Amino acid sequence: MRKYSFIIALLPLLLVSCNTEKPSSPSVDSSTSSNSTSSAPVEEKISITSYVKSVAETAPVLQSGKLAGEDIDYVVTSQPVLFASQQKNKSLSVYADVAKEFGKKFSTDGFPQAGLFIKKSLDEDATKKASVESFLASFDTDMTDLVNGATKAVTSLTSYSSDVTVQASKFGFNANVLKNVQKTNGLAFLEKSKNPDSTGFAKFKDPLGIHITDTDLASYYSSKIPSETTEMSDLLFSLLTPQGAPSAAFTRYASSNNFVTGQPSDVQAAFAAGNKDFIVFDSVNGLKLAKKNGGNYLLVRMVTFGNLYLVSTGHDTNNKLDKDDKIVGYGEGLVPDLVFKAVYSA
Repeated sequence: MRKYSFIIALLPLLLVSCNTEKPSSPSVDSSTSSNSTSSAPVEEKISITSYVKSVAETAPVLQSGKLAGEDIDYVVTSQPVLFASQQKNKSLSVYADVAKEFGKKFSTDGFPQAGLFIKKSLDEDATKKASVESFLASFDTDMTDLVNGATKAVTSLTSYSSDVTVQASKFGFNANVLKNVQKTNGLAFLEKSKNPDSTGFAKFKDPLGIHITDTDLASYYSSKIPSETTEMSDLLFSLLTPQGAPSAAFTRYASSNNFVTGQPSDVQAAFAAGNKDFIVFDSVNGLKLAKKNGGNYLLVRMVTFGNLYLVSTGHDTNNKLDKDDKIVGYGEGLVPDLVFKAVYSA
């Protein structure tokens, strides 16, 4: 490994179950990690040395192995960015499945990542109950599809546009990437039956600073959607989600004007604006933002649960993670950053 005369060390800058089932923590499919390596135990505290704002911005770092012209040893990233980047840079290898390392350290299966939030006034509006249940019924169906191979989601994406560039512009990935990554639920989607209750969230309190009570959860979070509920085909609510993994849960609404994808900063601002019926965001920080704005949004579903990888660019000649390595992370202060720090920096 290269030695540097100094170390850049920056300080810290899109879920057990209520029925006792544990959410599955998906592994990377062999087709996306043929160059994967086994991570050796780390006995010293490791710090992320540089951050980019979003997971999408880790793609050019992965593909070039550089940030601002400087060689990078490791990148913290998530699917589907990992799969897409491996197609362009064959030197990449998965050094560690961070979700699994987190699970080993804290006796969990994954960690709460992206969550679906409902506007509190909508949660309390009895006149909209049937429509909300219709929306959630379609969401639950689509989550089951995604966990089991994403056949319907891929079809919806290709129906939206046959142009992979157009697909990626809207969602941050194309249908082929989604199909390959979801062979083993690489995006770590979580079915409703495995959404943890407030007691289940408690085990994440210390490592991630999560403190979720029943008052943070929407009335629809644990309630059963009537079996006779018709799924929503045309989106009747305004919905905002960041590009990337969480947006795959809404491919059926790809052509709807009510469905908007954006950058994390756009989604974060929506909590203060309070002008969206549903928002998808980092679950921990989404709850913090909702509380900051008077509890105007409530968590109604978990979306993803444990999709995070530490990827070697091939520049670390001894292939051993240590404090001298140059590491790029994303979303400083968001769940992926908190998880990495809980595993490697605590």
